[in-house]
Formats: sequence, C-alpha cells, structure tokens
Amino acid sequence: MTTMCPVQQQMGKYMHNRVRGVMLVMPVVMLTACEHRASQTEPKDREDTRWVMVDMEHLSDTQSSQIATAIESRDLLMGRLKSALMGAMQSGGPVAAIDFCQEQAPAIAGLVAAEESVKIGRTSHKLRNPSNAVPSWMEKVIEEQVVAPHGFADDAGELAVAFPITLESGCVVCHGQPEQIAPAVREAITEKYPEDQATGFTPGDLRGWLWVQVPPVD
Repeated sequence: MTTMCPVQQQMGKYMHNRVRGVMLVMPVVMLTACEHRASQTEPKDREDTRWVMVDMEHLSDTQSSQIATAIESRDLLMGRLKSALMGAMQSGGPVAAIDFCQEQAPAIAGLVAAEESVKIGRTSHKLRNPSNAVPSWMEKVIEEQVVAPHGFADDAGELAVAFPITLESGCVVCHGQPEQIAPAVREAITEKYPEDQATGFTPGDLRGWLWVQVPPVD
C-alpha cells in the first residue's frame, strides 16, 4: 500500500536480486497509508488452482519477463499513489489523506491493473480494512511475515509476486504508536475503518506487502 506515506522524501534502502538479467529492485521503504478493499483487483483463483513457490534466482525467460511486468506495475502504482497522496496531505493534512485512501485510491489501482493487464493490490498481517482480499498464494507469506520478495507460479503459467512493505518514519502519523497519532486522525480512522488494526508500528517494521499477479505469456 497500501498503503501510503506522503511525507517521505526518498525511497530509502533498496534490495537487489538479479533474476536472469532482470534487476529486482525492491524499496524497503514504501508508501503504506492507503488500504481499502476496492483499491485492489479481486484475486480470484480457479477452484483447482495450485500455486508453488518459485526460485527467484533461477527463473525461466518467461518468468523473468513476468517479473519485469510485476516490478513495472508495482512502481507505477506506487508513483501514482504517492503523488496523489502528497497532494492530499498538502491540501488538508493526514485527515484528507485518509479520505483520499478510501475515496480515490481504488480507482488509481484499478487503472494500473487495466493498463498493465495484471491483478494488483496490497495486504497486511495487520489490516486497516478487514475486507481486503488476500490471494490464496499469500497465506504462507502472511503467516511467516516474510521480509523478502517471494514469487509463486500456478499450473496455468500465471506468476505472482509479493513485495514487502516496511514502514518509513513519516508514516507514524497514521500508523504509529497511539501517542503519535493526532486525535483528529484517530477519529477519522475510527470513522472510516472501525476494525482498524494498522497502528502500533515503529519505523522499520514490516507493514505488509504489495502483490502483483501477472497472467501467462502467450
């Protein structure tokens, strides 16, 4: 997310994994304030879908191409959400950012999904919105709270990737300890997300994951 911190000035540290000529560059600082079930595409599987983990260091050429699409989609969504969320922050502060997350972020994610022909979304082990759909292949990722990108493939050739999200210091205004969240912000969160679990984080904590599912290559 997602998921997004509007006050960060840089993407921070980067994780590098070379994947058959594709540089997998995953910022461990990501935008994480927006979380809403409609901000992602619905990850519905066939009843007989079987996902298996793939070795990110030894991908086929086809899988490498799919990984590149996943990275491009992730970066596109991050960039658009960050830009729009920063605008909301500048105009109305964190409360306006919370409104943006609920009202506008879904459309942005939907456009990215359509443009890139992928399924894309954000989820967490501590959800802001409990209705967020979690892909079936991510169950073990969430259970083990993995902190490195993980890839999965199904028997039809679809490739899925989970990119970890780590909380940046500026994001504590919406996700930090109770004493770090202003009363007006707490009130807005409670109003829009009465079952919120996404507080109590400190900078550097695992916040969740941005996931992308890339269809089989024809």
